[in-house]
Amino acid sequence: MEEVEVTVFVWREGKWFIAYEPVSGIADQGRTVNEALENLKEALELYLEEKDTELYPIERVMITKIKVRKAKKAIPTKS
Repeated sequence: MEEVEVTVFVWREGKWFIAYEPVSGIADQGRTVNEALENLKEALELYLEEKDTELYPIERVMITKIKVRKAKKAIPTKS
């Protein structure tokens, strides 16, 4: 069985850690980082059992922050 190394993003949402593989679009969660990664690994292995599915490594990843404008919510007026 061939092994493929993939890039995975992990972040926290409340009490859960989310693990996301961007090539397949598959994500999973767990109460710890390791649990989230193990759950994602299992989901990716199931995904790869399908015919004609493939994952490829992302060579370079850049993570940065940008600022965007958020529209102010209109306050309803009483008539």
